[in-house]
Amino acid sequence: MSGIVRSTQTPQAERPFTLSSRWVSIQAVLILMTLLEIGWVGAIWVTGATAATHKLLPLAGVTAVLGAIVLLLPERFFAWLPLSEERIARHETRILLVAGLLIGAVLIIFASQQRIWAFDEEGNLWASAAVAKEGIRGLFENYERRPWLGKQHPPLVPIIYGLAMKLLGTSQLAGRTVTAVFAVSTGWLTYFIGRRLFDRQTALLGALLLFSFPLVFRLGAAAMVETPLTFFFTLTVWLTLRLVERPSVSRLLWVGLAIGAGLLSKYTMVFVLPLVFAIIAIRGSLKQALRYFGVMALIGTVFLAGWLLFANQMDVLRQQIVTISEYAGLVLTNEYGRRVLFESMTNRLPSGLGVYNLPFLALGSILVVRRRRQADWILLLWIASVWLPLSLTLPDHRYFLPSFPAMALLAALGLLQVPKGAARGLLLSLLLAASTLYLYVDWARASELFVK
Repeated sequence: MSGIVRSTQTPQAERPFTLSSRWVSIQAVLILMTLLEIGWVGAIWVTGATAATHKLLPLAGVTAVLGAIVLLLPERFFAWLPLSEERIARHETRILLVAGLLIGAVLIIFASQQRIWAFDEEGNLWASAAVAKEGIRGLFENYERRPWLGKQHPPLVPIIYGLAMKLLGTSQLAGRTVTAVFAVSTGWLTYFIGRRLFDRQTALLGALLLFSFPLVFRLGAAAMVETPLTFFFTLTVWLTLRLVERPSVSRLLWVGLAIGAGLLSKYTMVFVLPLVFAIIAIRGSLKQALRYFGVMALIGTVFLAGWLLFANQMDVLRQQIVTISEYAGLVLTNEYGRRVLFESMTNRLPSGLGVYNLPFLALGSILVVRRRRQADWILLLWIASVWLPLSLTLPDHRYFLPSFPAMALLAALGLLQVPKGAARGLLLSLLLAASTLYLYVDWARASELFVK
């Protein structure tokens, strides 16, 4: 696995603050992370957002204990973590395999306990079970009568899940196991991208911090469209970086195929197109971007056009166009859409990223905005390519998931700005994520904050 990509390292990460800013210390950051998480629990209690109020006081107590433990542990307890560039390079394959197996196991355990996601997960499981039992033809014969699928989604995800469920069985856990594979694969891709853009240390921290985002874990353990879409989105970014490094017809075709697979998973995959163009223009040249982009867009369009013609024959295309048109104007033409945007930005997305990760994200943002290297621009454009169009169309917090690998790498850059903070910051982030999932495993929203 270590031979898959070449490490294109940049110099050691720069600190965005002067040494006189003494508050940027690991002690201050750990205390801030703990207080933010306790404040988040308190906000849930005050607003009555959860039905499981009995969990809040124990969760606040556990948060305080975890923060104190990580803060007070002697340095020798962190020496075994292979977070240095040299140790990662020496044991790269072993680290990636062990981390993937551990995360995959925890995802499946969480998947066995997490409550069902109404409508979206139920709809995908029903469609996937139909593929497993009746074959792909059975799915298309009843496509328009599947409310989750027929009116708004292309067919690739239930086909993939259905084919896998032929081997694993048609249970909910079987479908969620497929999602866990997509999630772990996205983590590996995050590492490979981070290694290309920055260095091994940033890459590994980013890949691990990705799974400290509660929304990644919740959707990575649910049989829904968002995690496969995020995989294809991230795969497209990685393949594009490889294409720019060593152009070839085969690599160009692979990028086009990844875009096509994403478009057949969910139409919001279209957000990757300007990002692909920008990566080629930044790492190569504008002329190269224009030439390659045309070929890749053509390949993806052929896939999408074939599906749209087939959808028209099944008489579902008209309904899907109506649904997409309504969603596309939700924010700009509808007060409800603007309330959804406000709620997503003020509480759902911070909760999905983990409020305890906000210090790392802030430090990373300051660094890349001040430094503005090629890799920094790619990271910022990756985030903007998802956040900007969704903020103008349909800002449901789940739909931002394709930007989360870039957010994780941004958080890793921020964590590295804290002197001697990588091991403690990463450990506390993962521990607080685990405690947060205790609340989310059977999450039932008792009241909306802004959306009525």
